[in-house]
Amino acid sequence: MATKAARRQANENRLKAMQHPLRRAILLLLVEKGVSSPVEMARVLGDDTRSVTYHVKRLVDLDCAELVREEKVRGAIKHYYRATDRHLVDTDEWEDLDPALRDGVLADVMQPTVDDFTASVQAGILGSDNRFHVTRTPLTLDQAGFGEALAAHERLYHELFEIEAKSAERRARSGETGLPISSSQGCYLVPGF
Repeated sequence: MATKAARRQANENRLKAMQHPLRRAILLLLVEKGVSSPVEMARVLGDDTRSVTYHVKRLVDLDCAELVREEKVRGAIKHYYRATDRHLVDTDEWEDLDPALRDGVLADVMQPTVDDFTASVQAGILGSDNRFHVTRTPLTLDQAGFGEALAAHERLYHELFEIEAKSAERRARSGETGLPISSSQGCYLVPGF
């Protein structure tokens, strides 16, 4: 387990990474898509490869991304990176984030959720069988209950990574192709119902 100082440094580095919209977009892409090269990221993000490469290297300097492999391509070396952590901003870090950036971070996290839902519906996947779970559960809770609900969401978030790791082991043994799954959670106060 990381020391308190190491966790604090990791939090500070992640907050620095989130300060720039392109770095934030690159980090989100690495978290969601996994290993990628700056050329591939630039294509997806519609940005200049040199700019993406610069910001990827900055993410590496901040320990938010790491080089995982290199590949020779037509006399050049293609670099592949991955995110070192799966979340962008931990709830404990939220208060330290510049208030002007918070809306951008929320949009960067929420928009892919909406995009995944829309794409699945448009492709005729969501609802084509009974293998899905979509709920909206309006609740009225006291402060303690709200804390309990947040903790339940946090537990499920971590449990999903354990499920993914076990699935990867099974797929490695069986050769089965992985299924792209979007799992989204939200638990937050609203103005009313």
